[in-house]
Amino acid sequence: MRIAIGTKNPTKVNAVKGAFAKHVNAEFISTNVSSNVSAQPITDHETLTGAMNRAKNALEAEGSDSDLGVGLEGGLVKTDFGYFLCNWGAVAAPKSQPIIAGGARIMIPDEIGDLVFSGRELGDVMDDYVKKNNVRQNEGAIGVFTNGLVDRTKMFQELSSLLIGQYLYQQKHK
Repeated sequence: MRIAIGTKNPTKVNAVKGAFAKHVNAEFISTNVSSNVSAQPITDHETLTGAMNRAKNALEAEGSDSDLGVGLEGGLVKTDFGYFLCNWGAVAAPKSQPIIAGGARIMIPDEIGDLVFSGRELGDVMDDYVKKNNVRQNEGAIGVFTNGLVDRTKMFQELSSLLIGQYLYQQKHK
């Protein structure tokens, strides 16, 4: 089986490989595809759409010749209770409905959410906030705000487990 991952970001690539390789024998191809949404999704709808687009675009990427495409997307949502990290994932297969799952949510400080909702990307805001470089490809905001107990790879790996689990269930019950 060939699985195309809709990103080159190592946290997401490692998350998909970590979850899927436990259950399927596959070759993984990371692809540089667009989410076809804004660089910083700020609603559940936009974040989920980005994940579905990444999965579909990875599956259809020139030269990927893949059986499945996997897309993961992180975003931020504003609620009556404050700002929350959100993340969505999708699996695309030829001539099939997408498989979709949502992941962990945690509240983040208003000062961070306000900056993101004013037009900045969360990764850039987090770099400034913790005075580090490239937080998005390392622990991520979730790692910072969970004191390192859950990093970005772990968060996306759990989400990827939800995706492969649904896929295996569907294959078993075809």
